[in-house]
Amino acid sequence: MPTSIAIIGASGSVGSTLAAHILRSEILEPADRLQLVGRGASKSERVLLATRVDLLDAFDHERIEIEMVPRIADVDADIVVVSAGVGLSPQCTNRRDMGVRNVELFESIAEDCARNVPDALFIVVSNPVELAVRILTAKLNRARVMGMGAQQDSLRFARAIAKDLGVSRHDVRAGVLGEHGEAMVPLWSSVEFQVPSLELHASFAKLKEEAAAVPIHERVVSLRNEVAEHLHADRIPEAYEVARRALPDARVFIEPFITGFCMQSTPNATANATLQCIVAALANDRRRIHGQVLLDAEVLNLHGVCGIPITLSRGGWREEPLKLTPGEEKATRGAIDSINDFAAQVLAQPRVGTAVDLVS
Repeated sequence: MPTSIAIIGASGSVGSTLAAHILRSEILEPADRLQLVGRGASKSERVLLATRVDLLDAFDHERIEIEMVPRIADVDADIVVVSAGVGLSPQCTNRRDMGVRNVELFESIAEDCARNVPDALFIVVSNPVELAVRILTAKLNRARVMGMGAQQDSLRFARAIAKDLGVSRHDVRAGVLGEHGEAMVPLWSSVEFQVPSLELHASFAKLKEEAAAVPIHERVVSLRNEVAEHLHADRIPEAYEVARRALPDARVFIEPFITGFCMQSTPNATANATLQCIVAALANDRRRIHGQVLLDAEVLNLHGVCGIPITLSRGGWREEPLKLTPGEEKATRGAIDSINDFAAQVLAQPRVGTAVDLVS
C-alpha cells in the first residue's frame, strides 16, 4: 500500500529541509506521496508551489508524488509531521512567549487533524514541543502523537560523547529524557557502545566520573553565563569554544543555545532527528528512539508529557523499559513537574492570536 507523509509547515526552514531529507533518504517508493501543506492563504500557496517544483527538479527521478495541499483540512496522509508555528526570533526570545503565540495554532491543527486524519501517526516538531503534544492529544489518540525533541537531544548527547572519545556517533547510543529545553535529563546510565573496547570504556568512565563531581545544573548555569558574555559581544567562535570544552551532558544545553542565538533554528539537525522517527515508524522493527509523549502512569507512574525511550510504528508509540539511577529518576520527576507547570502557565495566559495564520 502506498505511503503518504504530510508536512504541516512545509514552507518554513525546518519543514522544507525535512522534505529534502525525506526525498534524499529514499524511504519513499514510486507512487508514494509527500504532501506540502499550506494554510489556505495565497502567500503560503505561492511558496509551497515553488518549493514543490524545486523538489521535483532535485528528486523527480525517484517518481515520488509531491503534492501541494492548500489547507490542513485537505490532508490525507498516514504520517503527519507538525512543524508549523512561531519560532525563536528577536521578538520571541523564550519558550513561554513562543508557547503563548502558538497555542491557538496548535488547537486549530488539532481540530483539523481530528476531523480529517484521526488515524494518522503525528510527529510533532513545533516548539514548545511538550505544549504541542499536550494540545494535540486533547483531540487525538495520545498513542498516535509523539514529539521528536527527545530524539534530537539524544543524538546531540551521543555526538558529544563520541566527539570526546574520538569515535563515530554511529558507535554510541545515549538517551535524554524530560523536556526539549531546560528540564532535559541526559542519562549517563543509558550510554552504550556498539564497538567493544576496554580502552573506550575506561575513557568513558573518566568522563562520567568528572561529570559526577559537580551537579549538572551548576555547570550549565556557569557555562551559560560565560557563553552569554561572548554572544553579547558578538564573539561567536569563542562561545562555541567554551561549549566545546564542556562535558557532554552540559554541552547539549549550551550548543543549541548558541545556535539558536545565531540562526533561531536548527533545520538540518531537526530534520535528521524527525527523519529517524519516520524511518522507525515505517520499519516497525522495535528500534529504540526517544520522544515526548503523554504518559498515563506507563513509566514511573508519571502523568503528563515527558521525553522517554519508545518504539514507534504507524499505529503509534510504545514505551520502552526504563532503568534509572536514583538521581536520574529524581531529575525525570522534576522535569515532568516543570513541563506540567509550564503548560499550565501558558494555557492560563490571554491568547495573542498571532500564530493561527502562520504556518512556517
